[in-house]
Amino acid sequence: MELLGKALVIGLTEHAPLVLAALGFALLYRLTGLMNVAYSETVTLGAYFGMWVNTTFGWNFYAVLLPAGILAGLVSVATYFGIFRPAKRRNVGNLELIIMSFGLSIFLRHGLQFIFGYPVRFYDVPPPDTIRILGTGVSSFRLLGLVSLAVVALALYWFIQHSRLGLQIRALASDENLAQASGIRPLFVTVLIWFIAGVAGGMAGAFYGVGSAVKPLLGWQLFLFILLVVLVGGTRGLGGVIVTGACTGIALAGLSLHFGQALYAQLALITGFILFLKWRSRRVAETGKV
Repeated sequence: MELLGKALVIGLTEHAPLVLAALGFALLYRLTGLMNVAYSETVTLGAYFGMWVNTTFGWNFYAVLLPAGILAGLVSVATYFGIFRPAKRRNVGNLELIIMSFGLSIFLRHGLQFIFGYPVRFYDVPPPDTIRILGTGVSSFRLLGLVSLAVVALALYWFIQHSRLGLQIRALASDENLAQASGIRPLFVTVLIWFIAGVAGGMAGAFYGVGSAVKPLLGWQLFLFILLVVLVGGTRGLGGVIVTGACTGIALAGLSLHFGQALYAQLALITGFILFLKWRSRRVAETGKV
């Protein structure tokens, strides 16, 4: 019970940004069917943008969240217009698009290193107070971050599921031709999705960056778990992504405490994800035969 309590507190407070990043990636994946590897750099960009605004203009962390998200969203839209939209209009296949996104990821990563340098960077924030929850010490910053992320994630979920624009996004993701025949403007909705996904990834990166450090490989180190959360939870919609992301954070924390090393915890969780996906695909195949 003590291990469970610590895993619950640490998992939700330290890995909550994973939920927000996974939501953004899920929007792009459902719309395009593309595993956009460059989304990892969207997360990294958010961390760097937030750090830059924080250290340059002296804004506190919560004041830089929105600028970091907006800037990452604008870069996301720019990559759509500059790379993915022209490729789609030329009927480039999914495999080629994945390779292009991988190349874009490398380009953005080295661009960040060229602009901000290679050393690890940090936010300029005051030392937080510590609050004990279920016997585990949690910084007030992480607790407020968890609440902020929960509000943003639930607001995004409500927007996609219940707003008029959200209905258009879901319609376009289901059938682009039918959505266009219904009067929906595909270009506007597509740009909106790329922007929202970029904002979600950028804000998640800012939370990860202030919680540890800002480094060029920050988003790349998280991308595999973002992808696995979407593949496992995405079949249940955005609600499934939220639940799977939260459970992943708790599992990572619990396994890290059990093994004593984060690497072993990550390997064990990745193995579990792969086994689950294999079992689910086999079950779907057997159901289809019936």
